[in-house]
Amino acid sequence: MRRLNPIVTLLTITCLACGVLLYFDHDSTSGTSKKSGSLPPITPLPGYAEPMKSPLLPNTPVSATNAGTNVEESLESDIASISTRDITVHVSGLKNQSSTLYVAVFDSADGFPKPENSHKTTTVPIASENVDFSLSLPNNQSAAIAVFQDLNGDGKLSKNSFGLPTDPYGFSNNARSLLGPPTFSQAAFEVSENTASMDISVR
Repeated sequence: MRRLNPIVTLLTITCLACGVLLYFDHDSTSGTSKKSGSLPPITPLPGYAEPMKSPLLPNTPVSATNAGTNVEESLESDIASISTRDITVHVSGLKNQSSTLYVAVFDSADGFPKPENSHKTTTVPIASENVDFSLSLPNNQSAAIAVFQDLNGDGKLSKNSFGLPTDPYGFSNNARSLLGPPTFSQAAFEVSENTASMDISVR
């Protein structure tokens, strides 16, 4: 009996094993490629076939022009809803000389009674000791009026070296304070049908 060469036998077994491995690997690869075609479509859940529409959003978009018009109409409506009332103001105790009466209207205590912080300012020419004028004020709101007679025409309330006013001045409700000007609450009044007129005495 002829004796087999162990080297040749080992090489033969190795070649056979490689062939078997190559065969199974090729079969596995071809099977994967057959299964990796187009994926089946995803079936939506019942009731969700179409995108959900929010009931808060309109189906048709609002154009910028329409939106701007709506805002303007809303602002005009708000302004129109604010009613005003005409109040006649009678100021007495003025110096009998040709001058100007400065009038400042306040709607809150912020900055009272400085005219630069007022809600509305106006001027009234003076030629006697008394003057009447009319103010249009927001209805059903609080207001306070401060006035002073500009005797020297400098456009401001003149004061002496002690800081005391030298121009005649006064407030609504004829409010006065021993030290400094009165508070807003002292001079404030409610604009209503019961306040058709207001008397202010200056000194």
